[in-house]
Amino acid sequence: MFTTPSRALMLCFTLLGFAPAGFGQTVEPIPGKVEIAGTSYPYVLVPPAKIVDGQSYPLVLFLHGAGERRDDNKTQGQFPMVLAEALSKQARPCFVLAPQCPQERSWVADPSKGQAGLADPMRAAMAALELVVRNHPVDRERISISGTSMGGVAAWDLASRFPAWFSAVVPVCGGGDPNTVARLAGLPTLVWHGGTDSLATIEMSKGMVEAMRALKLPVQITELPRGKPGAWMQAFSDVACLQGLATSKRNPGGMQAETARLLADSIDADERIAFLGDSITEAGNAPAGYVDQVRSRLAELSPKATILPAGISGHKVPDLLARYKEDVLEPRATMVFLYIGINDVWHSQGGTGTPIHEFEAGLRKLIQDFRTSGAEVVLTTPSTIGEKPQGENGLDKMLDEFAAVSRRVAAEEGATLCDLRQSFFDYLRIFNPEDQQSGILTSDGVHLNPAGNTFLAIEAARALREAALKRTARRAAEAPAEEEAQ
Repeated sequence: MFTTPSRALMLCFTLLGFAPAGFGQTVEPIPGKVEIAGTSYPYVLVPPAKIVDGQSYPLVLFLHGAGERRDDNKTQGQFPMVLAEALSKQARPCFVLAPQCPQERSWVADPSKGQAGLADPMRAAMAALELVVRNHPVDRERISISGTSMGGVAAWDLASRFPAWFSAVVPVCGGGDPNTVARLAGLPTLVWHGGTDSLATIEMSKGMVEAMRALKLPVQITELPRGKPGAWMQAFSDVACLQGLATSKRNPGGMQAETARLLADSIDADERIAFLGDSITEAGNAPAGYVDQVRSRLAELSPKATILPAGISGHKVPDLLARYKEDVLEPRATMVFLYIGINDVWHSQGGTGTPIHEFEAGLRKLIQDFRTSGAEVVLTTPSTIGEKPQGENGLDKMLDEFAAVSRRVAAEEGATLCDLRQSFFDYLRIFNPEDQQSGILTSDGVHLNPAGNTFLAIEAARALREAALKRTARRAAEAPAEEEAQ
């Protein structure tokens, strides 16, 4: 499958102390491809040397650098072969998945070129991961991500977008947006950078590390001086790095605790947070529910803060309009987490759902009155009624329409959006490969199970922190004007 390694790569293999797997060994890389927007993107999967029936194995998603951009499905494979062999030598058999980015493209969208969101090559990498998880015995609790140079930038980016997918992130000679590192809370992060990479300077990695340390998030960085062998060689021959890639396990509880800590650091000391919604929020107030998880952590870190639970089973937007003054305004809530919409759609099957125009008008009324009272608002999209792939559940079309309304209302009314519909399905892409109707994040397709409550506690804390930071920035902007007026 692969061409003979270049002299430089053979020197790298020699320095690492082994011959690359696939060159004189029995491991055969598995080629594949996915299609995104009508374009085919190749990938190669390096499996463990031996797969035992009934066992699952960690997976490392490896994103290559700019020099390996091709469409031959060969050039990018040499590095993961080295990584797979290094892991094998440490008795850590793993899958290594290496998608390939086309020439003249990049894993990460470039805003300076008018690009936004996920670039198609990154979507292809995500699709390849989803396909491999579905078809191979991958331990979904042990999926780590690494990349070099352009791929190191991509590793930072993808991990910050989908931190729930990964057990560890190891960017080599990468960098990114320091404003995104809060999303890595609770995710083991090991950074490597050498002084010879001309595309990603060491300052780029340092900027990310400094941002994490400013938030008191654990991170390790190994800096290599100029003249040393490539950072990727050093990283993939380091026992601690290899163990981090192969043995780290997802820790949702740790992510929840760290995310709630960041929330506690961002809110006012006497914050009053209302959780307004239906049965999901009512159950979330019970021990270990999503509201309770946020409350328990804040009780440790911000004891003067108050949680105002206001979820009632079966409620829809019209029901909230009848009680929001009593549940939110009269207790003087300073922040509101508004999670509603499931019953507005679900009850349509019995003829008692909420017409979409009434749903929209009701959301606007709620948000406007909350903001007039001085409260910051987080508005969610309705999450799921069934956990099958998006579009395969009976009410998906209607839920998508209602979610679109929630997104638009949040933008137009100045609320912070917590897009639960999107984040639920992003999670399910990796963790529901059997396309179950329920049992991943929910007990019945709607109501949260323990994993779902922790997942939602993380999402809620992130969104509430974002709202608090917006308020802080607004106060800072308004302060000079107030001082001048006085």
